[in-house]
Amino acid sequence: MRKREIIISPRVTRLELQKVLENWSNRNQAELKPMGRLVRKYKTPGESMHWHINGGAKGMGTVEVTFNPPIGTVTVVVHDNRRGFWAERAYRSLGEEVKKLFSSRD
Repeated sequence: MRKREIIISPRVTRLELQKVLENWSNRNQAELKPMGRLVRKYKTPGESMHWHINGGAKGMGTVEVTFNPPIGTVTVVVHDNRRGFWAERAYRSLGEEVKKLFSSRD
């Protein structure tokens, strides 16, 4: 698994992040799928959200993004079994864009 956790500004909203994910997905011929609020025993309140971004064709892979405002992070992940031939590069590119736009650290 490849994972990038980005410390974000506390002012970032779920809607702002989702707009960036939509724009990035459109530029990269990918499909953004909101997966809903976090679930399982680590469920968090508020605006916490999880998305999957799939490449445009079978075998391209899936990038996962989790927004967790209570702890101030956006996590971008690609699992080994979902890497495909696109998702490895995509997770790096998306992580860089999110960091550039929303990071609270230099």
